[in-house]
Amino acid sequence: MPVEYKDSASESDRWLRSASDLCFSMNLKKINLFLGIISLITYTNAENNTVKVSIYYESRCPGSKHLITRQVYPYYEDLKDYITLDWVPYGHANQTKENGQWTFECQHGKTECDGNMYQACALDQKKGQGIDAKFINCVMSSNRTQATKTKRCANETGLDWKTISLCFNSNRGKELLAAYGDRTHSFGPRLPYVPFIIYNDVFDRRLADDSLEDYRSTVCTQIPEPRPDVCLQEYE
Repeated sequence: MPVEYKDSASESDRWLRSASDLCFSMNLKKINLFLGIISLITYTNAENNTVKVSIYYESRCPGSKHLITRQVYPYYEDLKDYITLDWVPYGHANQTKENGQWTFECQHGKTECDGNMYQACALDQKKGQGIDAKFINCVMSSNRTQATKTKRCANETGLDWKTISLCFNSNRGKELLAAYGDRTHSFGPRLPYVPFIIYNDVFDRRLADDSLEDYRSTVCTQIPEPRPDVCLQEYE
């Protein structure tokens, strides 16, 4: 489904308070940020009446790790019946294809490219949203080598490590990562940083900014009534 655009920045770019954790595009200087006011409109995934939450991230970006392990996954059980998670492990990378072979250059080096590809191969098993979320939270929480933590987390979550490894060491892994790259590059300079969340294929800069500060509250604004109890709870 084509992505719609709502290019409006937050009033004060609150997310800059954690800028050291975010992973910015090298083209950020070319982006013209402007103030705007938008209405928070709720959309749903027509196929299953859930909110599609597309998370664009990198395997070694500190902000990506923080968003996934401290905000997205902790609320997964409370929100799982209301959202469809769409993981896009690529971030600010570049890809080229010569003589039928893909090569990648990632923001945090080869190990990040490896991590992105391992995750792409794991997601390719299509074991279901719950297993995918648990696996990604597991690898993003670990500081071990990409291969070591991928194997451990695959075994812990019911994914097939051998299949992941074969995928990673074949053209299949490269094609999967390139496909995520095509999705990410389709935004051009509109994607200034990762992690970046897009709801229901509508590119809305304000919602993306708000999600970094308070994912739970932001995703709850996108869920139609009646909303789950977690959306009604006060923070302790």
